[in-house]
Amino acid sequence: MQKNPLFGILFVGVLILGVIASGCISGQGTSTGTTTSSSGKVIELEFWHGIEAPENQKVLEDLVNKFEAEHPNIKIKVVNYGAQDKAVTKIMAAVQAGTPPDLVWLNPAQTGFFAEAGVLAPVEDFIKNDPSFNKDDIYSGLWELGTYKGKIYTAPFDTNNLAIYYNKDLFREAGLDPEAYMGKALTWDEFRELAKKLTKDKNGDGKIDQYGFMVPFGTLEWTVWTWEVFLWSAGGELLSEDQSKPTFASDAGIKALQYWVDLVYKDKVAKLSDPDAGYKLDDFFAGRVAMTINGPWNYPVLKDQGWLNKTGVMLMPYDKRIATNIGGENLFIFKTTPEREQAAWEFAKFVMSPEFQVTWALKTGYLPVCKSALEDPEYKKFMQENPFIKIYVDNLQYGKARPPVPQYPDMSAAIGKAIEAALLQKKDPATALKEAQAEVELLFRS
Repeated sequence: MQKNPLFGILFVGVLILGVIASGCISGQGTSTGTTTSSSGKVIELEFWHGIEAPENQKVLEDLVNKFEAEHPNIKIKVVNYGAQDKAVTKIMAAVQAGTPPDLVWLNPAQTGFFAEAGVLAPVEDFIKNDPSFNKDDIYSGLWELGTYKGKIYTAPFDTNNLAIYYNKDLFREAGLDPEAYMGKALTWDEFRELAKKLTKDKNGDGKIDQYGFMVPFGTLEWTVWTWEVFLWSAGGELLSEDQSKPTFASDAGIKALQYWVDLVYKDKVAKLSDPDAGYKLDDFFAGRVAMTINGPWNYPVLKDQGWLNKTGVMLMPYDKRIATNIGGENLFIFKTTPEREQAAWEFAKFVMSPEFQVTWALKTGYLPVCKSALEDPEYKKFMQENPFIKIYVDNLQYGKARPPVPQYPDMSAAIGKAIEAALLQKKDPATALKEAQAEVELLFRS
């Protein structure tokens, strides 16, 4: 693998995010399946993912089995790499060891990092050589998420975005009509006032038992991903228009982080999540918070635990403009052998097909990446019967996405540390963000 100076700098930064344990990928095996279908032998692929919900893991396994049944010459070993925040380190350890996975499910913001490292088989090359694939059926904005320097490197697997879950029962207890808030967008001031009404000392001991909102806390990507929505809502951007320098320590960025700090310490209407666990629903289910940031992927969890009808969804609160962060994951095809790369592309095509997308969306709550899936009668009926999901589909119009630049992992780490310092009141938001931006500027100058 040919390396360049930028890759070396970035990989060192990624290693700082987590120590590579000597056995971090031991026991997972390696796929050496270099046999080809023309020889009548089976091509073996490894597919790494970080899907957390057991229900969703089962759906994926069933779909992989379906693919294998339709492609008897391809076998896929599915490996769960754990938390996405540490995935890059594990993947690059495997790459450097000469045993890369064939396919990886990962957020598209990492596209630039791996593209710059020269370890990907660009999806665009497969598209150009495959007239059977209808690229136009995939939303163009999703292709952009996997594009680096004008070339498509990674393919959409699923998509989602962020909104506010709220506990309908706690709204009623506060004298609020929960249905009036479904799909609604509140200003930051309106959201603060709503959180005040939902913050209570239920037993009269002078301590708050129920907070209106939970602020994501920690240094990892979930915290940064959710904060970016507030940055954009205040009119700010992560990078300059030409993506040549960071701009998140602007007045808008400082205002966004100050809003979080004030909700916790000044207004006392929000609690901090456990460290790097803002995506978990424990506090929400226990009634310790009335509102929390989350996405459509927990649809099966809410349904299975009897919470679907008790959970409302409103859009993210806004300052100057309504915003959300487009999430979801892409498929990264790593350089291996021509035969394995082609087999990986066959699986990628299956993933982007309406056959896969409708099933995945119906059973997991993730949103489809292809237009034909939204026209599927079964999915149309599903949205009509589940306003929870339809709100997220409609919310896509307000979406922005993390820039797929190679510096993103280290930029996210720097922002995460700044957010943590501000939320612990170790630094004021302005100081924390400006110091982080100065650190990130060095990456863009190299």
